[in-house]
Amino acid sequence: MVRLIHILAFTALAVLCFTTSAQEETAGYWLNRGDESRGMAITETQNQTARGIYLQESLEAYKKAIDLDPQSASEWFKIGELQIDFLGNFEEALHAFNKSIELDPQFADAWYLRGKTLTAFGNFEEALKSYNESLKINPNSSEAWYWKAGVLAELSRYEEAVPAYDKAIEINPSQASYWLDRGGALNGLDRKDEANASFTKAAELYDDDIELNPKNVMAWQGKGTALYHLGRYNESIQYFDKVIELVPMYYRSYHYKGRALQDLGREAEAEELFAKSKELGGI
Repeated sequence: MVRLIHILAFTALAVLCFTTSAQEETAGYWLNRGDESRGMAITETQNQTARGIYLQESLEAYKKAIDLDPQSASEWFKIGELQIDFLGNFEEALHAFNKSIELDPQFADAWYLRGKTLTAFGNFEEALKSYNESLKINPNSSEAWYWKAGVLAELSRYEEAVPAYDKAIEINPSQASYWLDRGGALNGLDRKDEANASFTKAAELYDDDIELNPKNVMAWQGKGTALYHLGRYNESIQYFDKVIELVPMYYRSYHYKGRALQDLGREAEAEELFAKSKELGGI
């Protein structure tokens, strides 16, 4: 009986090993592994070394999935998404999104993130084409409308940018950044009253974001930027100071604080902040 039990245990172990080995030979297994590592990287906010390891593990897992199933648009998309959102390798991201679209031309999110990648390269005309393709497939993506509006504004096509911002806001009216950048486009058209109304709405929504999460750096920066555009320079400086306190390496807060000080006639202080912004790699 003991011998029989040992045989059964050995057989069960062999089956388990075979099953595990078989699972490792499927693209789905490695795709799940990549997702798990990516999730761990997102939740790891304290140890940057560990976060980097998780991201690399995720990338390697996605690559193994592609080796096993190179015709999967979603797997190429996962690599591109990881590259643009976390690793900052835009060339690799663009290659991955191009492959994803080649395999599935109806993949709206791949077109959208291809547009964001091209925007990062400053290739606004090509980015605009990608956003348009994405919106043909999924016209209810507020983010695609927002980013389309952004490149139109970069191209000084404000008359087209404002309706695109309006569409993004129609879909998601609680997103503060939509209102903020809409205000910038309206300023470009010299429609000051409408711009100020948009900046005011943005400031209110950023207050809500800060209340929900007092460490939301982009909310503090956004509120400061909205106040700056409203001409409330002293108030805006308080918000830029908060960003600098939370993230001392964020150059935009030094730059915008410098602009506010400049508009207040405090040139020497402003120049110091502009220099600090450039030192950190900014404008």
